[in-house]
Amino acid sequence: MNNNKPVNVFLFSAAPHENFGEYLCKKILDEMGVKCNYYSQLNVPTNNIGHIMTGIGGFLNNDIYSYYFGDKINKWYVWGSGTNCQPVIGQSELPEKILKEKCVISMLRGPMTKDFHNIKENILLADPGYLASYFFKFPKETKKNVFIQFYYDKVPTVMLGVDVYLTALLKADRSHSFDSDFFNILKNISNANIVLTGSMHVAIVAHSYGVPWAVAAKERIDASKEWKWQDTIACMGLDKEDLKLCNSVEEGFEWWNAIKDKLKPVTKEYQEQIINAFPFKKA
Repeated sequence: MNNNKPVNVFLFSAAPHENFGEYLCKKILDEMGVKCNYYSQLNVPTNNIGHIMTGIGGFLNNDIYSYYFGDKINKWYVWGSGTNCQPVIGQSELPEKILKEKCVISMLRGPMTKDFHNIKENILLADPGYLASYFFKFPKETKKNVFIQFYYDKVPTVMLGVDVYLTALLKADRSHSFDSDFFNILKNISNANIVLTGSMHVAIVAHSYGVPWAVAAKERIDASKEWKWQDTIACMGLDKEDLKLCNSVEEGFEWWNAIKDKLKPVTKEYQEQIINAFPFKKA
């Protein structure tokens, strides 16, 4: 679609803060030169806005469509969305009529989302987050072991072997910008020895930079059974049985060394396919 007008984008809001994954999507769109109007569960369309686009996030489901979009949009552009964290059979599926008449899907988060909606077309499977290393470069620093806490995880006070503790919940600075926290996380990921995290998009970004990562501190959740992680790691070349909870640097490296040969690298060609799949082209 050729369009120099702003793109209407729907992202989860963690107001008054920003979640790392959603802010990552915003910064990537900035780098691509895309002007956006942002909507969220706290700022829903109140009249027909013509179109909506979803990228990072588990939004491709009937709950989101019925509650937030419905008759407020004519077209729904999908650039890397998944179904949701844990879809419910008989509730989360989009009606076939909506899929065919309103949805324009150029990229999906993973094969499980594709299969869940019985989408037969040959569609790129990827997440916009893989573009992190394409757009954001950092000078080399001393490698450290980094832990980045997902915003709703409760974690141990100390994780053995960790040098740097960060959170994926970004806070605004005095100028009301979230850039300082965001770029500090990216810099630490890009220079990490290993990244332990409960944030899926932190793991995606680490994979983008070719940095070892492992899932950590998903309180009371067996990460191997969490649908959105299974969908995502399938794009990386892993099976759901490969995912394991790790709560120390030693456990993280043990897991990483066991699975690293199965992982598909994030190549420049793959990243350019993600960019080319963006549904709004400049005229």
